[in-house]
Parts: sequence; C-alpha cells; structure tokens
Amino acid sequence: MKIGVSRLMLVSLAGVVVCGAMQASQTYKGLEIEAVGVERATRVSLQDCPPGENIVRGVIRPSEDNEFATILLDVKVLPSFDGGEIAKPLLYDDAGNEYKTAQSFRDVSSQDAYTCSFSFRLPKGTKVARLAIDDVSFDISELEK
Repeated sequence: MKIGVSRLMLVSLAGVVVCGAMQASQTYKGLEIEAVGVERATRVSLQDCPPGENIVRGVIRPSEDNEFATILLDVKVLPSFDGGEIAKPLLYDDAGNEYKTAQSFRDVSSQDAYTCSFSFRLPKGTKVARLAIDDVSFDISELEK
C-alpha cells in the first residue's frame, strides 16, 4: 500500500509542476505578462493592448481556408516599467512558421492591469506552439482546449 500512495503522490506532484510551468508569467521591460488562453474565430477585434477606442475588426471570408488564433494575455504594469516601445508579439506554430499580428502594445501604463488579445491569421487547424515578445517566449501549446 505504501508504494501505491508514493506513486500517487509523485504523479500528483508532477501534474502540479507541469500546470505551474504552463501558467508561468514572465517579466518584460517592467511588464508582468502571462499567456492565459487561445481562441479560434473567423471574426475578431483588432484592438491594441490595452484595449482602447479602436474598433477595427478582422474578418475571414467564408471562401478562405484561414482562421484567427487569438492569444489572451494578462498584463500587469510593475513599478520598474519606465516606458518605451514594446515589441509586437509573434506567433509560431509547431513547425516553426512565424505569424505576425496587426495589433500593438500602446499606452501600456494607462492601467495597472488588463487583459489583451492578439489575433493572428493562419491556416485552419494550425497547431500553435509559442508566442514571442522580443526575447521573451511563452509555450502556449497546452492552452488551447
């Protein structure tokens, strides 16, 4: 019985470590950023981050074999943030292909914390793997449900 309990504890601990690693936030230029989700759609908002008055939308025509993968980010502005330009995110699929977004980080210190979405046009069914902002990288392969 003792061996079974030890194995169960080891498996549980491994699950906690894996879940913790997937949800880790990272700091970039005084911003604490965490990738929290991936959504697929054919119509998306293309607001900059943090969301503002921009009401531009992205639309995939029914005849296209594309879709949007929208990556959700939680952002906190830390006291160490001193302004400056924030690089646009890049999305990578599991084959290493790079996808760009039309959206940008703008006026990032206007709020202390917010959630942003960055949308990327890509072929339907493309498996997303990683989001990069300059030299910071997020493994998003397990965020899609």
